[in-house]
Amino acid sequence: MSNSIPLLVTQLLACTNAGEAKPVVDALVKHLCEITGLDLHPALFLDEHATITEQGKAVSPTTAAQCAEDVQRTRIFMQGVYAALQQKLQQKNSQPIEVLYAGTGPFGLLLIPLLPLLDAAQVRATLLDIHVESLTKLQQLIDFLGVGNFIVRAECADACAWQSEKKFDVIISETMRQGLIQEPQVAIFSHLQQFLKEDGWLIPEIIRLDLWLSTGVAPALGERKKPDVHLGRVFQLDKATAIQLGKGDNGCTHGNLWVPDYAGALKDLKLTTFIQVFGNYQLHENQSQLTLPLYERNARVQPNSLLRFRYEFGTYPQCVFAYEQLPELAEYPLPDSLEKNVQGIYHLKRLWHKIQLRKQAVSSTKAQQQLADIPDSEWLLDRILLDQLGAGLEPGMQQLYFADTLVDVEYWLASANAGEITEDQIQRTNRAIVNFIENKNGELGVQTRLPLNEQQLAHWDERGYLIIPGVLSVGESAAARAAIWDFLHMRADDPASWYQSSTQMKKIMVQLFTHPALEVARNSDYIRRIFQQLWQRDDLVMTTDRVGFNPPETTQWQFPGPGIHWDVELIAPVPFGTQALIYLTDVAEDQGAFCCVPGFHKQIDNWLAVQPQGIDLQQQDWSQWPVKPIAANAGDLIIWHQALPHGSSPNRANFPRMVQYLNMYR
Repeated sequence: MSNSIPLLVTQLLACTNAGEAKPVVDALVKHLCEITGLDLHPALFLDEHATITEQGKAVSPTTAAQCAEDVQRTRIFMQGVYAALQQKLQQKNSQPIEVLYAGTGPFGLLLIPLLPLLDAAQVRATLLDIHVESLTKLQQLIDFLGVGNFIVRAECADACAWQSEKKFDVIISETMRQGLIQEPQVAIFSHLQQFLKEDGWLIPEIIRLDLWLSTGVAPALGERKKPDVHLGRVFQLDKATAIQLGKGDNGCTHGNLWVPDYAGALKDLKLTTFIQVFGNYQLHENQSQLTLPLYERNARVQPNSLLRFRYEFGTYPQCVFAYEQLPELAEYPLPDSLEKNVQGIYHLKRLWHKIQLRKQAVSSTKAQQQLADIPDSEWLLDRILLDQLGAGLEPGMQQLYFADTLVDVEYWLASANAGEITEDQIQRTNRAIVNFIENKNGELGVQTRLPLNEQQLAHWDERGYLIIPGVLSVGESAAARAAIWDFLHMRADDPASWYQSSTQMKKIMVQLFTHPALEVARNSDYIRRIFQQLWQRDDLVMTTDRVGFNPPETTQWQFPGPGIHWDVELIAPVPFGTQALIYLTDVAEDQGAFCCVPGFHKQIDNWLAVQPQGIDLQQQDWSQWPVKPIAANAGDLIIWHQALPHGSSPNRANFPRMVQYLNMYR
């Protein structure tokens, strides 16, 4: 076996980032495993050979070796140790320096692979590890590298209790996890500092823990994460504090931090770890397993209060925090639907409260209890609110879930309405909410102009669908198409662009909900009166729905659905309800046309009564059903009874089918 360790170490010392270091570290670890015969990832490994001491966990030889795979950890520590040794040698005028390495593991990674680059007459090393197996494998590596003349002694001992008459120039120990939890780094340094020469160094030089208020989660798509709030330093392990602790003075391990006013979204406490190995050789947050932040989730620390902290020693060392908590949301009563927010809108405070309860229900019994008391029918009130405010059910619920505060939702709703929710819109919204709560029946007035003639009504009654021509003009249809092309970054005259991947598409559904060109249909009095005539009431709510884009099939792109289906719960009696779309392009029968089973609304209750129990009624052999594709022109409205099986179809023409979905309901 060739000795490539010195070459790899030389290459690693020259690396300036983790990307450069990754292949070098991988090769180095592979060679170290081959030399020591260590299986780095044994099957069913449970770290069963770890040792629990009075001062913390001494990880098993295998776990200690696995730490070498942490690329940035290995790079920064080896470079830092090498730089420290070189500088100490300069200070000593080439006189030998004494190095103590506590917790070597089976590789002695922070020192032994560096020794071939040093002079044995200048460096004398004492090695400690609590596990015989680690020292046995380490001796194999020492023999292979031919660096035995550097080693004064290698001793199996607990570094927290080991004694020596010798003083050392450098003491190295990396026996830690992030947050200085579980492992005995603090105890080891506070004990070994007594064996450090007056001008000696502890490596790492500094391990600093800081506490923050944090959201603790990634922001929603397109949003910026709210910045963490730094509460202050919790603990710093360095030469001075190690000496202080060694004298029995634990004053540096506890204290208070003031919690200022802060954004309500910062519900978590975050503990970060900074490591200065030596000089500028440093590890910052998230650069290594050692510097991954630790979170105390849903801490909800009371603003303008004192937070107390202490670093606990013992078999599981860790930082412990004590603080006043804000009450759980579930401890507040659920707002009434008629309680207004600052904009004067009904039900929004209640809906916000409900969404937060759902997020907390995983761990909160109180939240579960509040949610259990909410009637199932209230989801329709949620939908009315979001549709009346021009948000739409799906984007509105997403925003409510991911927003940090109700204020964020209020700003978002305003932005979805060109920057402001008008007083008229608020009044319409509140009126619709009150009508629903009081179950008012908004019957059509005699003065309402009814657009559908007897022939159309007869067709509706018999077939369950209607084609209403020209509800949008040629220009209005073109404007809606342009909005879709622009939103998807596609062009009508560039077929190749029709198939580019877009995160804004779900099958043939396009997640475009709000645009002035789409508001034309939603605000159309003519369309509204069509729905009112079919429903025979004037208190309907217009949906804020998405659009559709169904390009022609190719050998690389096939129609993904949805095929024929129902959007209503298949339990008899199926209630009256409508669904609708507007073609924005001329659509032939083979152009991905809307399809339905005409007349099935008259049969569905009887059909449901004879279906076998326990089957998925949505799974039908639709080839045996009289499915009809509906051809129509751009600007035509297709409206159907929700009891009709319906869906889209493969586009086998030469231009996309583009539609705007809309509906009214009560």
